[in-house]
Amino acid sequence: MSLSSILLSSSLAVAWVGHAFVVDYSHADRPRRWDLITPESRVGPSARIMVSTNVVNPVTRAIRYYIAADAYSTTNTTAEINAVRASFDQWQAVPDSILKFEFAGLAGPATDIDEVDGTNVVLWAKNNALLAGGTLDLANTLALTFFATAEEILVGADVVLNATPKGGYLWYTDFEHRTIEFRQRFIESVLVHEIGHFIGLEHSPLGGGTMFFRGAPGVNTWLGLAGDDIAGAQYLYPQAGGLASRGRIQGRVLLAGSGVFGAVVTAEEPTGRFTGGTVCRADGSFDLPALPPGTYDLRASPLDPRRPSVLLRGLDILNPTYADALTTFLPTPSTPVTVAASQTRMVDLTVTAGEPVFRINYLRWPTDNPAKQDRVQAGVALTAGTSNQVIGVYSDSYLAGATLRVSGEGIALTPLESTSAFWGTSLVSAWVQVSPSAHPGLRSLFLERADGRAVANGFLEVQSPIPDYNFDGLDDRFQRRHFPLWTAPEAGPTADPDLDGFNNQFELLSGSVPTDAASLPDVRIDRVLLTAQGTTISWQGVAGGKYRLWSRAEFSAAHPWQPISPWLAGTQGTMEFLDRTATQAIRFYRVELMP
Repeated sequence: MSLSSILLSSSLAVAWVGHAFVVDYSHADRPRRWDLITPESRVGPSARIMVSTNVVNPVTRAIRYYIAADAYSTTNTTAEINAVRASFDQWQAVPDSILKFEFAGLAGPATDIDEVDGTNVVLWAKNNALLAGGTLDLANTLALTFFATAEEILVGADVVLNATPKGGYLWYTDFEHRTIEFRQRFIESVLVHEIGHFIGLEHSPLGGGTMFFRGAPGVNTWLGLAGDDIAGAQYLYPQAGGLASRGRIQGRVLLAGSGVFGAVVTAEEPTGRFTGGTVCRADGSFDLPALPPGTYDLRASPLDPRRPSVLLRGLDILNPTYADALTTFLPTPSTPVTVAASQTRMVDLTVTAGEPVFRINYLRWPTDNPAKQDRVQAGVALTAGTSNQVIGVYSDSYLAGATLRVSGEGIALTPLESTSAFWGTSLVSAWVQVSPSAHPGLRSLFLERADGRAVANGFLEVQSPIPDYNFDGLDDRFQRRHFPLWTAPEAGPTADPDLDGFNNQFELLSGSVPTDAASLPDVRIDRVLLTAQGTTISWQGVAGGKYRLWSRAEFSAAHPWQPISPWLAGTQGTMEFLDRTATQAIRFYRVELMP
């Protein structure tokens, strides 16, 4: 590939914002992305762009990537390599998208990045924090993605994770290990974020999204793509005709008739889940594409000013011009907007000038101990069904009389008394209960008082009790427990890797081992108890399965099995069914499982 003949540029990810999910734009105002339709060549205004077949496979239409063979450690190398592969697989699993990756193999141990060498590589920088031939100091940066573009086409990219002594980060692969120790970083959490840059996305203004600029330590809210992240992949890499089934909201944020540069615009479902969030251009325009048909609460709110201890500044969006975003206006109330498939709704939002009375500077890390006040400037998570946890927000303003609210349905708060906290900040907290039926997704935290309010957009994630980050319908924990690469085809719900006649979905529900043919599904009755009210049958259930009870009076063809219950939704742990017809006579029972 001749670099001089294709007008190649190479850079860190820098954005022109304006779409939901924040896209990186070329100078011609077109979104930068990999060409997965005609990757062999492309004719541009300047020249014919040739993309290496080692970078994008022209047959499979997949982006190829290598992993540095030395990974991070000498003791956990295989698991670290599989963590990298699983991170790419999670983006590839986004529904209604042609985004596809191909693991090309292991590269030799790497000491520097070279995004124009015709090879996409993921590596750990270990000894030298100086990259790009010594022109960039990795310093305390967690990770960086470098890419090369020819006009709007991505033609090469490298991802580097900081394992230098100067950085001091400790990289691990155990999904069950939860920590808030700053230096401990779960590989998949960080890489899923960096791969978002790799495919053309920039930092999102939604605090619990994968593409928010900052993530908490360990297994954090970067893991598990949010609705905004998914919509980004679907917009950049849509299946044929896929966007025709989506709607769009466009408009401007206005102050005294002029556009507001850098206003955050969000679209939130009435249930509380976010589908889109973006930042306005210089003329105040915004674009929220790839929205599923439905009704959304649309609102505008300011970024934070350029000072320490704030949640999100213009600089954090990456485009340096956003350092000059207007931050002195008040958040708007929500405006309901309904969109249909193939429809674009034009909606302008008008804001009022003024310095907000208070801002949210930190979030309180969820805890069951009201005396514990760990703070974080990133998204926090609660699982549906959680109770007796304390959440809260900090502000450097006096908050007497302020209350905390969470957007959407299924979350109940019991306020705690406002208190003073560290370094002169004020803390507003509440006990929280999350309904088991609360919709998973990002929610907002509102700090409200008669004289003003502040919002942390999408900073609280309600997580499903059953993680499914690769969208295959199978509990990730089961796949992680039994498969070295938990996103591999043999770990899928319909696969039968041990060839025992039972697929992985059935083996999960029955408690057997999917990789051991000698471990057969065991759905059995634990207890049968006869009382005056009838006979209670007990067995061990699993969430996600369906169970039905059968009975018969004798073991003979003259007495076939008869169903005595409807299909019962599985719950984790002991399940019971009362057969009210069996008060005196002997009965035989069996339980049937349907995945």
